[in-house]
Amino acid sequence: MSFVWQKCRRTLLTTIVTLLAVCPLLAQDDVTTRNGGSGYGGSFITGPASNPLSFLNGPAYRTFGQNTPYDFPDFAPATELNSQLPRWISFGWEERLRDEGYHDSGFKLNNNDSYLLLRSRLLMVIKPSPWFKIVSQLQDARPFMQKPPYGPPNLNAWDLKLAYAEFGDPERDWISVRVGRQLINYNNSIIANSEWRNQGRSYDAVVTNLHYDRYRLGLFAASAVVPLSDGISHHQEGNNIYGAYGGIDHLIPNSVLEPFVLWRLQPSVAVETTAKIKTGKQDEWASGARFKGIALKNIDYSAEWIGERGKDGTNGIRAWATSIGAAYRFDRTWAKPRAFWQYDHASGDKHPTDGVHGTFDTMYPTAHDRFGVSDLFGWQNIIAERAGLTIEPRHRWTLTGQYLDFWLDSATDSLYNTSGGSIVRDLTGRSGTHIGQEFDGYTWYELNRHVNVGVGIAHLQGGEFLQRTTKGPNYNYPYFALNFKDNPSKE
Repeated sequence: MSFVWQKCRRTLLTTIVTLLAVCPLLAQDDVTTRNGGSGYGGSFITGPASNPLSFLNGPAYRTFGQNTPYDFPDFAPATELNSQLPRWISFGWEERLRDEGYHDSGFKLNNNDSYLLLRSRLLMVIKPSPWFKIVSQLQDARPFMQKPPYGPPNLNAWDLKLAYAEFGDPERDWISVRVGRQLINYNNSIIANSEWRNQGRSYDAVVTNLHYDRYRLGLFAASAVVPLSDGISHHQEGNNIYGAYGGIDHLIPNSVLEPFVLWRLQPSVAVETTAKIKTGKQDEWASGARFKGIALKNIDYSAEWIGERGKDGTNGIRAWATSIGAAYRFDRTWAKPRAFWQYDHASGDKHPTDGVHGTFDTMYPTAHDRFGVSDLFGWQNIIAERAGLTIEPRHRWTLTGQYLDFWLDSATDSLYNTSGGSIVRDLTGRSGTHIGQEFDGYTWYELNRHVNVGVGIAHLQGGEFLQRTTKGPNYNYPYFALNFKDNPSKE
């Protein structure tokens, strides 16, 4: 353990020294990144586990105590430093420590591991004028005590997380352009940055945001960065996504309608065939809309539908997905209980050799808590229903319990993980469709304006499909997380 502490201390010291010498990120809290959540204004229908940085990562679901004093004094060294610097330059600093483990991973008996994840981020923002700024961020993400092999997403040492120039303000100006390595999070379910992973996701992109009155439109051409274990990562040539993501506020009070179109190209994907050719180029279009808002002050709601068409090599694409959810908060009751419910359905492939690809492509989602905090399954060939309750026994302290039930859409298609890989498949369809049930419990507490702490555990009990295909035991995932984030406030 002393060896691990020495490595952690060395990494932290190196991080602090590097802060004085390198160009690091501004916390992006604008129309490019803020509206990813399923709830109105960047929040989440399902509560704080979906955005575990809570107040630290944009206007996520907040506790009732946001206007009361914190229980612990603030700790903001970067803010103190910035107060002594000229207004045109500012720095920021983030640290995240997470202890997590899994038991019977892959539904294989005694396939266990437990380890620490440490992620450090340093930022610098140069803003010589109100309409122009340069942002860069250095990231160092490492695992400790993890079983080998080591690599992304847990290991991503000394990478360039962000490096972009922005012309105009996406909130105040009718047009703004951002060029370079950046975050994109218009919609967590299909195009996002997936912050729960140790290295997260960046895009090499050009993004233009149009903003007039209650109308918004984001136009982008992007390629997701493929993380390396060490050094500056790059995107894959030819693996691109283009999009137009809109927003119309207040069609009815406190609501937003978000229509969008995405075009994805990949140089090589698997195709359905009986011939020797097993791969082909992907040319895929996805179109859809999400409508979300708040009604009667206490009811959050969200509904989304996405359809996909195009070609995977010689195969046609015919896939779809939908998601609906609602939450109600009892403000006049002790502990402010908030009940939530969500239903997700993504199509699967009915016939594995018919030349039509029916499995929904979730593209670039935020994986954490899409289907429970165990993060086992992706939004492909799945039917999932969730119900839960969050209470707040004290200001800035939440406790949540939730139940999820999972089914396959198609018995002959795979069960998929969050990266789109097949976990297990029964081509005969004789193993049934009930995947299993998950029980989650977690808590988050905001110590001060820049630090929060969380603990959680997930238990998945395998259903008929998993019992027949894997014959494995149940899956358990506990975690502890400590987050610190001190970035410049938005000017």
